Amino acid sequence: MQKKLFWEAVSNEDRNKVINQIKDIISKNSAYIINFNMFSDLALGLSIGVEENKIYELHRSLCEILTVSDLKFENNNKNGEEEWLIFMNVSFGKGEGAMKVVVPEVPG
Repeated sequence: MQKKLFWEAVSNEDRNKVINQIKDIISKNSAYIINFNMFSDLALGLSIGVEENKIYELHRSLCEILTVSDLKFENNNKNGEEEWLIFMNVSFGKGEGAMKVVVPEVPG
């Protein structure tokens, strides 16, 4: 059975900028996005896969750009390569609840 962590995060910065920063941090910490769900411009749900020995650094890096819930994780095996699943909800303080996606017109 895969081990799981649940994180809550909040940002008051521009949503698109923060999403790109999160994506870069996940990639730089040898983790990967399994699934994501946008909930208008108010929130984003992410499922992240990461090796056990990368969890502390991933959390620390995310804390540099977001307010993230405490890390409730005890790593008894510092070199552990077991795969963990992190469910992270990110709330955007500047969201208005009415996200609009501009679709470019295609000739034809």
